[in-house]
Amino acid sequence: MMRQNLEPDAPTLSRISAALAHVPRAAYSVPHVYPSAAPAYTEAPMAERPHPPMSQMRLYVHVPYCRYHCTFCYFAVKVGADAAAMERYVAALERELEWAAPGTPLSQLFVGGGTPTALEPRFLDRMLRAVFARTPPDGTGVHTVETSPETISPEHIAVLRSHRIGRVSMGIQSLDGDVLGTVHRAQTKSQALASCELLVDSGLILNVDLIYGLPHQTEASFLSDLRTIASLGVPSLTLYSLRSNERTPVRKSLTDEDRFDLPGLVRWRSFVKRAAEELGYTQTRWHTFKRVDGIAARHERLPCFDDQMSGYQLGIGMSARSHLGHTVFRNCDRMEEYLARVERGQSPVEQIFPLAEDDRMTQFIARTLGDGQTLARREYAASFGRPIEDDYGALLADLTSAGLVDDDGTALTLSPLGGLVYDLVMLAFYPRRAREWLSAREGTAAFVRFEERAVP
Repeated sequence: MMRQNLEPDAPTLSRISAALAHVPRAAYSVPHVYPSAAPAYTEAPMAERPHPPMSQMRLYVHVPYCRYHCTFCYFAVKVGADAAAMERYVAALERELEWAAPGTPLSQLFVGGGTPTALEPRFLDRMLRAVFARTPPDGTGVHTVETSPETISPEHIAVLRSHRIGRVSMGIQSLDGDVLGTVHRAQTKSQALASCELLVDSGLILNVDLIYGLPHQTEASFLSDLRTIASLGVPSLTLYSLRSNERTPVRKSLTDEDRFDLPGLVRWRSFVKRAAEELGYTQTRWHTFKRVDGIAARHERLPCFDDQMSGYQLGIGMSARSHLGHTVFRNCDRMEEYLARVERGQSPVEQIFPLAEDDRMTQFIARTLGDGQTLARREYAASFGRPIEDDYGALLADLTSAGLVDDDGTALTLSPLGGLVYDLVMLAFYPRRAREWLSAREGTAAFVRFEERAVP
């Protein structure tokens, strides 16, 4: 039996619409990843990054290679590469990694892309060997490598296990051939299911990504995909709504019916939550669902900054982002330029985002309220020297009145209703200049303005 339907009625939708009337509809990633969701970077070619602190570090490694380019993807990817190109890229990663002092304790590693397992197993092994030799794991975090159904192999899994990688996140997105065709995704259903079985049997924590809101997708087709994946024993799911912007070709194929208005968004999210819970998954973050009685419970995303919002994450590779101190640095996203700079011993940084106090306030909220966690008033006051009401009093009153935020006097959480529009609520806390920057790009968004369609 399905769990309780969370879908709000028309008067409630109208209250939500009013409370979020000033919120932009465009975002370049999930809004709790700030400032990547509003990437108003400043050009700063070859800017020098401060060295990560010796006490702790999180590391992101970007591997851009893919077998094909999905039309919903807005990341820096490169389709097709021979062994010589991969070897050169891995060598550049090794050299860029030297920015971290030898022996720096590594709290958590995430290798993304692109598709890291598009690398030949020998190059994946070389890369991971270099990472853990220079930055030995401190034992606090589960390390993750992304993959795809058509690239993962027993040889790749052997490499991952030999380096004690604990988790693999596989982008499947859909099992429906018609839906996959609309976004130029070349995997087959049989490949996806075989890869799931291979990874579940390996003992690694397998997370599977599925997207809802794709062209030609229906609730019935999504539910069929979800049930099939769950039946294989997959312990963790990431269930995303489709996002589009001017960097994603899929936006050109979306009809008005495909784009989420407010009723459509909450209807889908209510449906997805009920379906996942019926299959034994617990919502642990707004888009993450786990079987919490199994191995998936071992993995949590660890922080990348301290109580004073000073970052200690290094990102290496083409387009990778580092958050060091109170600045975000973004590497060059042009392959040849990235490689040439690293090989010459120059900084691969292309852009920077200095984090002012209001940016750091947004990051604090993004990693608490925006990520499905509790926001403790005393912790906010300890970080910024004043009550949260001094900065967001009027907004919190509006969100609480609309039933989107629960407030017990000491802490704030998103209500079940607020969880259905978690990303829009998070965008409400963005600095005004960030909201204005995003609003100027609303024509590229997957969301339309609420007033463009009447609330039923």
